[in-house]
Amino acid sequence: MSAVPQIPRIVLVEDHTLVRQLLAHLVRDDLQLELAGDCTTVAEGAAVLAREKPDLAVVDWMLPDGRGFDLVRALGPSLPRTRWLVISSNEQGHLVREAVGLGVHGFVLKRSDLATLREAIRRVLAGETYYCPHSARLLVDRMVDESRAVGAALTPREREVLRGFARGENPKALAERLGVSAKTVQNHLTVLKEKLRLQEPAELVHYAIKHGYIEAP
Repeated sequence: MSAVPQIPRIVLVEDHTLVRQLLAHLVRDDLQLELAGDCTTVAEGAAVLAREKPDLAVVDWMLPDGRGFDLVRALGPSLPRTRWLVISSNEQGHLVREAVGLGVHGFVLKRSDLATLREAIRRVLAGETYYCPHSARLLVDRMVDESRAVGAALTPREREVLRGFARGENPKALAERLGVSAKTVQNHLTVLKEKLRLQEPAELVHYAIKHGYIEAP
């Protein structure tokens, strides 16, 4: 007699009740998979994942007490059979790039439809890597930006000036915090625009958000 195939076991980590309930319905009733647990925080998810050792963890990128990536980083090495699918409403290329670096097997943006999420779950469980079309586009754009930035490496002080300026500090306040003159800060901003081939101050802010120096407001 052939062995009865094991039904894949899924753990959900998502803090929004409506989204979590829709995911649970998709897992149990649509895909006919076993829901081994559903959690709302990084701490709860870590405990449930360590206990259940599921075939697939579907994890929201942003949770009340941290990021879904924290779970991947902390538990991935000890759960070699568990595959990871991250969902996110934050559409920034550096997040998708980070997911790739962590070995995340799937990434779906929340603006995608249910058919895309269904496809992602099936393919990731089948051993494939699946990044939805939107996230794949963000990844490509990010990698193109990185290739353009070769040779434009920023110094630690330039990164600090960029970060502070993008957060809304004016040059005078930024200079006081860094213990330098306002003219020095202005010089750094001028060099930043030259290095990054940008023209307007708003472009510096956009660059800082896009490249992960600060979070989007």
